[in-house]
Amino acid sequence: MDPIFYIAIVFLLSVLFSFLGMGGAIIYVPLLYWLGMDLLTAITIALLLNVVTTFSASITYIKKKMVDFHTAAPFIAASAIAAPFGAFISQSVPENTTLNVFSLIVALAGFTIIFSKRIGKSEKGLKASQKKRLILGISLGLFIGILAGMLGIGGGTFLVPALLLLGFGIKEAPATSALVVLFSSLFGFLSHIGNLQIDLFLLVGMGLTALVGGQIGSRLMYLRHDRLRIFFESYFSRILGVVLILISITIQYSLIGS
Repeated sequence: MDPIFYIAIVFLLSVLFSFLGMGGAIIYVPLLYWLGMDLLTAITIALLLNVVTTFSASITYIKKKMVDFHTAAPFIAASAIAAPFGAFISQSVPENTTLNVFSLIVALAGFTIIFSKRIGKSEKGLKASQKKRLILGISLGLFIGILAGMLGIGGGTFLVPALLLLGFGIKEAPATSALVVLFSSLFGFLSHIGNLQIDLFLLVGMGLTALVGGQIGSRLMYLRHDRLRIFFESYFSRILGVVLILISITIQYSLIGS
């Protein structure tokens, strides 16, 4: 496959997902796998691209003072503990088992994204106490860490709706999510680093592209063009949800045929 194709895909996905407070691994993993990479390599590269994209986006969000570090801390700590365990699972079970789990999680993520838009429109979540935020942070952080380690998914598709429910605004939720996904993906990547098998120049090119895309996507949130912002926040999110459900169905179909 032409390296330009990989770079173009990474640029597009890094722009779109960084705007939403996600890294894009939930698309990278199946895409790279279908393009011929083995599953563990696809997971490792997806996590690395997640790290670069969310790192780039987080720089912008932190400068804009949109990140709630106090809320992010328990998510990050819990994901650090769980990510190596998730990596151990993915390296210990048959590939088809991992793909089955990935398919189910992707479908769940698709439905979550579609229905979470109702929460975001109101900009009013449940004003949870600090204790409830801590409990949710630890429990969801463990879940996100396992996802990162086992499937290469940073967890932003679940974290953004959860933050909206906690009362975060439709800008603060993606900003805080990006920081959490940065660390969950980093811990997952470090647990898989031995599986990294790809041309170094292609990897550097993809990484630099994700860095630029992350900056563009995070800055799009602050544009004055309200119509563009509404498109990303509403219509694109719904489209993404449908795409994820279709990916899940495709994975299941391929497993049945194998």
